[in-house]
Amino acid sequence: MDTEAEIIEAEEGATWMAIHVKEGISRGFPVLESPRLRLRKITQEDCLDLYQCMTNPLVSSNTSFEPQTLLFPARLFRYFTECYESLRDLHFAIELKQSNKVIGVCSLQHWDQFKSKARLGYLLSPACWRQGYATEAARSLIDFGFETLELERIEARCAWDNPASERVLQKCGMNYVKTVPTGSKKQGDEETSLKLFAMNRGGEIAD
Repeated sequence: MDTEAEIIEAEEGATWMAIHVKEGISRGFPVLESPRLRLRKITQEDCLDLYQCMTNPLVSSNTSFEPQTLLFPARLFRYFTECYESLRDLHFAIELKQSNKVIGVCSLQHWDQFKSKARLGYLLSPACWRQGYATEAARSLIDFGFETLELERIEARCAWDNPASERVLQKCGMNYVKTVPTGSKKQGDEETSLKLFAMNRGGEIAD
C-alpha cells in the first residue's frame, strides 16, 4: 500500500505533467494525420462549411451544441476560439487530404487534466457518412488522447437511435458501460438518456 507521502508525490507529478501538456498545446495546436484525413485547428474560413454541416437537422439532432452557438458562422467561430483559449474542449477540423475540404469536427471535450480523462465527440457532413471517416478520425484522436495527453480514460456518448455512431465507438475499441440521463426531456415529460461508452489506457475494459 502506498504511503501518504508517495500518494502526494504521485499527485504532484500528475499535476506538473498536466500543466506541461496544456502549455505545449497552448504554444502550438497539434495536427494529426491518418491515411485519408488531417485533423487540425479550426479556422474562421472553415466555419461557413461547419455551420452548414452542424445546422443540418440530420446532424444537429445527434449533437449537444447549445442553440446560441449555432446562430451564425461568426458566432460558431467565436465559440471555437473560446475553447482554444480555455483548452477545456479540444476541437479538430476533419479535413480530407485529397481535396483539403473540411467535412466535420472531432473533439476531446470536458478534458480534465487532473483526472486524466476526456469525452470523445465527432460529427460529419451527411454527404460523407458511411465511408469510414468518423472511425478514422476518432481513432486518431483516441491515440492522441492516450499517447500525447496521457489520458487514463476516454468516454463517449451516443443516442439509442444512432446505431451508426455506436458502431464507430465499437470499432474504436470502446465498450458499453451504462445508460446516463441527458438532463433534458422529451414531449410528455419523459427524460431522455444516452448510451455511455468508454475505453481505458492500454485498451483495458472500462466500467
